[in-house]
Amino acid sequence: MAAVFALLFLMSLLAYPQVQASFVKDAQVAAKSTLRLVSGAVDQAIGKYQPIPGLIADDPIFRDLLHQTGNNGIVPFVNEKLRHIAGSVGASDIYIMDPSGTTVAASNYRDERSFMGNNFAYRPYFYKALAGEATQFHALGTTSGERGFFFSVPILDGISVIGVLALKVTVELFEGAWSGSPLEIIVADPNGVAFLASHDDYRLRSLAPLSDGVRARIAETRQFPLNAVTPIPFSANVIAPSAVEVTLGEVGSEIHYLAESEPLSLSGWHAIVLTPLGPITSQAIYALIVWNLATGAIALAALALIQRRARIFERIRVEQTQRDLLEKMVRERTADLDTANISLRSEVNERKIAEERLRKTQKDLVQAGKLAALGQMSAALSHEINQPLAAVKSYADNAALYIERNRTAEAKANIARISEMTDRMAKISRHLRNFARRPGDKLNAIPVCEVIREAVALMDPQVRKSGSRISFASGQTEHWVLGGRLRLQQVLVNIMTNAIDAMEGQSQKLMDISIDCADETVAIHVRDHGPGLKQDALNQAFEAFFTTKDAGAGMGLGLSISYNIIEDFGGKLTASNHPDGGGIFTVELRRAPAEDLPLIQVAAQ
Repeated sequence: MAAVFALLFLMSLLAYPQVQASFVKDAQVAAKSTLRLVSGAVDQAIGKYQPIPGLIADDPIFRDLLHQTGNNGIVPFVNEKLRHIAGSVGASDIYIMDPSGTTVAASNYRDERSFMGNNFAYRPYFYKALAGEATQFHALGTTSGERGFFFSVPILDGISVIGVLALKVTVELFEGAWSGSPLEIIVADPNGVAFLASHDDYRLRSLAPLSDGVRARIAETRQFPLNAVTPIPFSANVIAPSAVEVTLGEVGSEIHYLAESEPLSLSGWHAIVLTPLGPITSQAIYALIVWNLATGAIALAALALIQRRARIFERIRVEQTQRDLLEKMVRERTADLDTANISLRSEVNERKIAEERLRKTQKDLVQAGKLAALGQMSAALSHEINQPLAAVKSYADNAALYIERNRTAEAKANIARISEMTDRMAKISRHLRNFARRPGDKLNAIPVCEVIREAVALMDPQVRKSGSRISFASGQTEHWVLGGRLRLQQVLVNIMTNAIDAMEGQSQKLMDISIDCADETVAIHVRDHGPGLKQDALNQAFEAFFTTKDAGAGMGLGLSISYNIIEDFGGKLTASNHPDGGGIFTVELRRAPAEDLPLIQVAAQ
């Protein structure tokens, strides 16, 4: 009996390498499947974001920003536009730098760690783009402290590079999907630095000691903090054909892994999946124990009861069948994962095509909106200024005749009328100049009625041209609210412009402006006598690029920008329908603190 058990033990020792190799092979198959998913996800994400900066940088407003460095009025608009774009494409940050590397506009302008005013001339993505090369870079953000991929393109004016647009994507999107996995996943850059990792201990550490030249480049570009880029302690050993064992950690606390790696489409990058060898070894030992027990049972049964031999062989056959079934299930599952991966890539490609079409459509709408706005403004200015100019010429000619005939009184009267016409043209110019001036970002106490009267005066040419009327009791008691004077004018002009458009074709073109006051708030109601708002327009009135106008009549950005301005004031902008017909837009603002009112009244006097 002892000889039988000794023989079984010897056979176990001889069979262990083959059994372990079988389990290692199964683990390699699973690890390679995970590798394909990891590398595919990273490659697809990089491919998705790579063309976006080039599409964004074509907007003429960015060239205007970089040319008009002294015109601060354009900065808030560009900042808000970048914030909307970053949210729609899923980017962490989008920002614009001038030729010196200083950030002049950024989507994160509201954040405490905003890029505004920061200089990134030391980053390769800046100076390569400034040289005319669209490029990408990966680093730990010196301002945000977040790891991310940076994509940059030059902003061109003709063939001249006048600035750089950069887009940043953080890496939490990738690592979040790896949490909870028993495998260790590492994505290393061309220098061997673990830029992505499922475990905190391996992030920004190197797979091997870095050369002095590499460390110098990292320090020069501030890519990573050099004190963090320390080598990961590990050793490698080939344990089977095409199987490598990696040992991580210090002596006494080391962990053994089965390593699999695969290059990414990014030049020099590769992904590594580490499968713990402990469970694999345990499975191999457990399988040998099971085999030894089964063989021992067979031997004992053969010695004790020959008649039970058939039952023992049946047990062995069932175990073998179960093992084959398990291997078959693993192969089928691997095939399912491959099929799902192919389907996912196809869906991603279809989505890219749809996004390209959407971007082209939006670009066409923006261009059409600009042309329409330019034509509308030109017509209004021409009508308002040509009429006084014609009167001035007529009065001047008559005054010259009166002087020749020594009719001094009539000549003086004509000259006085010329002065009045000049004042009228100056008033039009002053309103337009004030409206185009850069608004202050700081919230101040502002007079509601006075701002409404200024907005009504600014809209007067367009109101008279459309045949509309505005009803507003200008003699109301003044109310003071928190906000920005010029930005509130912009909101009211946007709302009144939409009201005039809504009443086109109506017999009664009347716009009512009223004010409601509460203890803490002041509400401005602007009602048109048009057909009212449909349900879909009520639901989407403040979404960017939503418009009910014909193509070329509007970009669908006015109400979206107005909504964000009022939200910045701490107020609310809402839309509804009046019971008697027509749409109502309500601007609700916070009252100015009572202790500020004496200072406000003195300033007004």
